[in-house]
Amino acid sequence: MLLLMRAKEVGRSVEYMDNRISLYVAQYGKCAITGQILELHEIHCHHKKPVSQGGNDRYENLIILHKDIHRLLHATKEETIKAYLSQLQLTYKQKTKLNKLRQLANMQAI
Repeated sequence: MLLLMRAKEVGRSVEYMDNRISLYVAQYGKCAITGQILELHEIHCHHKKPVSQGGNDRYENLIILHKDIHRLLHATKEETIKAYLSQLQLTYKQKTKLNKLRQLANMQAI
C-alpha cells in the first residue's frame, strides 16, 4: 500500500491519485473484472467515461483493473483482442463486465 501511495503518474491530478488509492482499498486490492489480487506492477486505474469524452477524475468515474484487462478494454485491433482473450480466458460474466466498460467508452463490445 505504501508503494502505491508513493507511486507518481505524470500529468495526473491529486484527485485521481487519491481516488486510485481509495478504489484499490475499496476493491480489496482486486481487479474489478477478474477478482484477481493485484501486485503493484499490475494495477491500472481506468476512467469509465474517458477524459477525452468529458470524463473526470472523480471516484465514481474510476475503476481498478489488471493491466492486461485494461489493455484489452482499449484494444481495437482484432488480433490484439483475440490474443488477450486467449491469454486471459475470461468467463461470460467477466466479458459482460468488460463490455459494459467498453460501451461507456463508446467502444464496440467484444
